[in-house]
Amino acid sequence: MPDYLLGIDFGTKRIGIALGQTFTQSAKPLTTLPNNSQLWQSLDTIIQEWHIGQIIVGLPLGMDGKEHEMTRQVKNFAKKVQHHTGLPVTFMDERLSSYEAERQFQSLREAQLSKAKNKSQIDAMAAQVILQSWLDYGHNT
Repeated sequence: MPDYLLGIDFGTKRIGIALGQTFTQSAKPLTTLPNNSQLWQSLDTIIQEWHIGQIIVGLPLGMDGKEHEMTRQVKNFAKKVQHHTGLPVTFMDERLSSYEAERQFQSLREAQLSKAKNKSQIDAMAAQVILQSWLDYGHNT
């Protein structure tokens, strides 16, 4: 099992990134990347810097558990990530992860952050929630 994991919260504009460790069973928000032409280079840099061995991608499902258009977009993105990086990619149900991340962020919030900065940090925290859930549910054993 890899020592470092990368958690991804996919969005059409921004992609939240979290870093996790199997040893400590913990995840932390790392950054938010714009979903643009620089994405693959940025992901490569993070993967090399942190010696990532596995990627966990949040899978958006409806509250009824059914797939929808964003689910298909995430699955297509995950295929591209796996093809591009050669790393194993696993899905984690992300229902309510953005809500949970926003709730956590509001409790930690600094007074002078802009709305754009808030959204960026919330995306990274959503990736953390996804990755921490994966670790907590024992998927890494």
